[in-house]
Amino acid sequence: MLAVVLAASLLAPRAFAQSPEELQAARDLFQEAFKDEQEKRFPDALEKFQRVARVKESASVRYRIATVLAGMGRLREARDMYRALAATKASLPPSDQETADSAAEKVVELDGRIPRLAVRVEDDAPADVRVTVDGAPVPVSTAPRAVDLDPGEHIVAATARGYEPTERSVTLADGGGEVAHTVKMMPERRVTRTDDTLGWIALGGGAALVAAGAVLLVARESAIDDVEAACPGNICPTSRRAEVESDRDRAHLFGPLGAGVGLVGLAAVGAGVYLLLRAPPSDKARAALVMPSPGGARFAFTF
Repeated sequence: MLAVVLAASLLAPRAFAQSPEELQAARDLFQEAFKDEQEKRFPDALEKFQRVARVKESASVRYRIATVLAGMGRLREARDMYRALAATKASLPPSDQETADSAAEKVVELDGRIPRLAVRVEDDAPADVRVTVDGAPVPVSTAPRAVDLDPGEHIVAATARGYEPTERSVTLADGGGEVAHTVKMMPERRVTRTDDTLGWIALGGGAALVAAGAVLLVARESAIDDVEAACPGNICPTSRRAEVESDRDRAHLFGPLGAGVGLVGLAAVGAGVYLLLRAPPSDKARAALVMPSPGGARFAFTF
């Protein structure tokens, strides 16, 4: 019955611009939305009430939209809508006076449920600190004042030149009250490129050693070829004994030496790759890091 009464008052004679069919469709949609609201299908109810409002934004429709917003946890929007409705009482017809009075009572009720968040930074915080709550910039205030927020989780973030960005989740409960949150700014970690430089040195030196090892092994193979050429059938002429012995000595020396130098080079290359991979991240990468930290306070930030 209440839905029928509200629907009837919804589209009073003031909505004369619409056709009878449009008015009846709006009344039917209002009753559907009211049923959704009673059964706590708030998103559906909100969408339908808003469609009705596009036909005629009466006091009844505005009241119901505010009620649905409150049911969805959007307390601040609901309170502000109730408040705006109550403020129009003097201009409303007698049939809507009771609706305006009820809206004023809802304002008081929601004021007691909406929690408040006071965000501060430490005394030594940088002058250019920028704080946001849920992505919305929060201006610096020297007179701390808590701000109204809907119940639930909120993200407090802060950035400043030369400091690590911070991000912290704060959960506010339905039921009013004030929650204090302090942001502590930590100096930016200086990025030393020691590991990076050493990595490139090791990588370059290792590559050079691998190349040198390869050259020595090639020289060994060349010495072996010379010995085999001078001593066909493994029979060496006496006249070339000194030359053959020299080639054999080179082969015996360059083999293990080339292998050893190559292995050392490979190890150096591996060390270089490791150092480069573990080098500190770039400034852009570090900008994505968050460091939550509470502390003392000097400034407060409000919307």
